[in-house]
Amino acid sequence: MRRIRVAFAAAMAGLMFGALRCSSTDSASPSIGSSPDGGGDAGGGGGGGGGQPGGGGGGGQPDAGGGGGQPDAGGGGGGGGGQQDECAGLSPPDVQAPSASVGVSADRHETCQTGSSDGFGVVALIVDDVNLLPRRSSVFLFDSSGNSRGTYSGLDTILTEQLAGFELRNHYPPAGGVGAGAPSSEVVAIDGTGSVVGSTGTIDAVFVLVAIDPLGGVVVSSVPRDSSPTRAIAAYDDRARLRWRTELPSSDAIVAVGVDRQGNTLALVDGSSRYGSGKLAGIWLDHSGRAGSVFEAADIGDSPRGALLLTPRVESGLFLRRSDGAWTRQFDAFGPGQPPPSWLEARSSTTLHMARGGRAYAVISPPTSGGACQATIEVVTPSGKTCGTVVFPGEQSSFCFVSLTVGYDGTVIEKVNERSTGAGGGRVCGFSWWTGFLQ
Repeated sequence: MRRIRVAFAAAMAGLMFGALRCSSTDSASPSIGSSPDGGGDAGGGGGGGGGQPGGGGGGGQPDAGGGGGQPDAGGGGGGGGGQQDECAGLSPPDVQAPSASVGVSADRHETCQTGSSDGFGVVALIVDDVNLLPRRSSVFLFDSSGNSRGTYSGLDTILTEQLAGFELRNHYPPAGGVGAGAPSSEVVAIDGTGSVVGSTGTIDAVFVLVAIDPLGGVVVSSVPRDSSPTRAIAAYDDRARLRWRTELPSSDAIVAVGVDRQGNTLALVDGSSRYGSGKLAGIWLDHSGRAGSVFEAADIGDSPRGALLLTPRVESGLFLRRSDGAWTRQFDAFGPGQPPPSWLEARSSTTLHMARGGRAYAVISPPTSGGACQATIEVVTPSGKTCGTVVFPGEQSSFCFVSLTVGYDGTVIEKVNERSTGAGGGRVCGFSWWTGFLQ
């Protein structure tokens, strides 16, 4: 079993970072399961489009936030008596000392990455052994104070955050070994200790792309292990039980999958045979799996199709990001697509996550190392107004290792550094997190 080198509680005294804000607000106190902000990139080679599951304590729409108005329509009217401040209750707090900091050991063939957090503040960190095929994945689970809660081990694992625990996709090599054919797949649900609470068992198909369903569970793209041209989308609930499986009215390769906050799925497929070079076709499916007609969705030119990202908008609909980091399209639910809003188009190479109970976007910028190793999160309203930017410094060495993730409950997780142990290329990956920071 891998060694967890060090876990500190909310210590690191004197560690204070600045916050630039357009208006002040009280720091969101971490409270179990309340107002989760769900949704991050599920990964999986460009299909993920992190959903924003959420909903706090029971029924209703996840992260429904403030209610009415059209998604991304802007400020939304006011009831007389002065203009309402769009940023009221949305601005990020100052960055104080982290809730916890831990170190996880890795050897020279392993990579460390921030995973996510669930709706109860359980943090998942991932170490992948990239020297093995299939890739061996270890998931380390911690409570909000940095105490170890358990581990889970899988193969070629993609992790998604859920209200309670996490849902993962695994790939398994064929009976003849790696190289003897396509892998089979499995969807697994685990609790906050790493115990399996639901599984599909091994399925004779390749689940390539994985997207979080904001209503709970995941949606995957499914390709046969043989040469059959069938392409399908399958949905599983948060206990890995099949909701539906729908064969698409197209045999073209599925290049991206996303689920909006109302549970509508958009599958993008290679549309060059229908609409010309560089074109993508789209197919919407409702939450029961009923598919709509194929439509011309986007023109991405010669941008690689393997790194496209669909990510949810506030309330409903999806944004599309190309592999070069450019935000190139947005889709109303069951709509054909239109240009993205100008505020998002100007923020290329960022990733989005819901913040403040699903009422705003956490815009996560890539790390910078020009004089300072750091990454930032900007809180932006659906109309594009900036409500504040917070800076999370990392440790500068020969490389800037800092990276940020926002979890289901609004926890911000930072990979701070990688320090050599001096033993055969081994190192310790340092992580810190701020529980419920953007709740």
